[in-house]
Amino acid sequence: MIKFKKILFLLFILQACSYEPILTKRNYDFNFGAINTSGDATINKTIKDKLISRTSGNNKFDLLLKSKKNREIVSSDTKGDPKIYSLIIIVEYFVSKDGEDIYQNKIIKQTTYNNLSDKYELSQYEEGIIKNLSDILSNEILFSVKTISE
Repeated sequence: MIKFKKILFLLFILQACSYEPILTKRNYDFNFGAINTSGDATINKTIKDKLISRTSGNNKFDLLLKSKKNREIVSSDTKGDPKIYSLIIIVEYFVSKDGEDIYQNKIIKQTTYNNLSDKYELSQYEEGIIKNLSDILSNEILFSVKTISE
């Protein structure tokens, strides 16, 4: 009963203070005129779609994205079959305005995950991981460009 009261109190407090998640509805007051990409198409498409959907404004920047994905075997079982994989995504981006480079950065995200016996399930799981890491990368790019635009 005490646990229920604590949860009810917490929900009441969060409702009263008009709590709102920071990143879900935020639009940025700049825009990307051109986004040129090279490297992994899936990562680039996810990042590009998120960047375009979250920006709107008159301050225009151009962006060059270079992405790379590495999947490595971290450990194997006694038969030599992969047991744990490591996925590393590297994104290097260059921000320019009016043809002049103003910022460049390189972001590296890494995660490890266990092998699955069903290869289709494993590929779907990897696609989900890539999408999630790409979303995180696009948020970091948005934050860095926002600091430039201010």
